[in-house]
Amino acid sequence: MAEEEKLNDLVGVTDQDKKHFMHLWNSFTRKQRVVAHGHIPWECAAFLTEHGKDLVGTPILTCYWRFMTELREDGLIDVETFTNLNQIFENISKN
Repeated sequence: MAEEEKLNDLVGVTDQDKKHFMHLWNSFTRKQRVVAHGHIPWECAAFLTEHGKDLVGTPILTCYWRFMTELREDGLIDVETFTNLNQIFENISKN
């Protein structure tokens, strides 16, 4: 079963924007072969660099920031990483 079909079958996730974000994130993670928690800050920045322009002004951007907040609350990224991600996004949205 393809990943998008699996995401569509998720009972607890009804928001299509969240499903779309989850698909983007999972595809990116697989492509980058991120396997360790220590790589997550890099992964977040690289994802934003690759997909940031597509996220500007969309509901998917909210999903991205919610996920980053969850990673912060779980201790997988720190405040400095979160601040750096915000700076990257500001630079992307200006261009």
